[in-house]
Order: sequence, then structure tokens, then C-alpha cells
Amino acid sequence: MTFSINSQNDITEEFLMSLLCSAGEARSSVMAAMASAQKGDFEQASLFIDTADKALTEVHKTQTTLIGYDEGVGKVSMTLILTHIQDHIMTAMLCKDLALEIIAIHRKLGDLK
Repeated sequence: MTFSINSQNDITEEFLMSLLCSAGEARSSVMAAMASAQKGDFEQASLFIDTADKALTEVHKTQTTLIGYDEGVGKVSMTLILTHIQDHIMTAMLCKDLALEIIAIHRKLGDLK
């Protein structure tokens, strides 16, 4: 998922939906990682975290491209969908941070048994 943004016309519905889908994929993978850790399957949890990392890396690169195009001068109209996408990105990132802590707790609890 690599997009080049040279004009407002490059910010297509496909572009926006790719951001939203990548953020959703990341969050879903993180939730699956926590479920795997809860079952004691830390190897699978790690694979899900890796999937989330890849999705978040791609969405962050694309988001950075969008911000770079805007140059802080308002070239990009702040729409409801962009706000929604940003919300999903930040939620996925926070979810991953918390999931890593929760997975570590599950691992420690498993060691106590």
C-alpha cells in the first residue's frame, strides 16, 4: 500500500479506505494476540503482533505522506472521514501498546502456575 500524493485529486476514496482498512487490520490483529495470550499461546500472540506492526507501519507511512503533502498549510480538507480514520489509527496504536502489557501479564501469570 504505497500512495503518491501530488494533488488533492490523489486523495481518493481508495486511498482513504486503505488507511481505514489498515488501521482496522492492526486493531483486529492486536485483539487476536490478546486472545491467544489468554489461552497461553504466546507464539501465536507474537505472530498477531507482528501482523499488527506491519499494518501500523504501512498506515503510518501513508499518513505521513498525507501530512507531508499538506505541509501544514491546509491543502488537505479535514473531513469527517479523515477524522474517523485518525481515530482508528490512534486507537489501534494505543490498543497495541496496552496489548503488549496485557500479554506480558498473561505470560507472568502462566509462569506462576
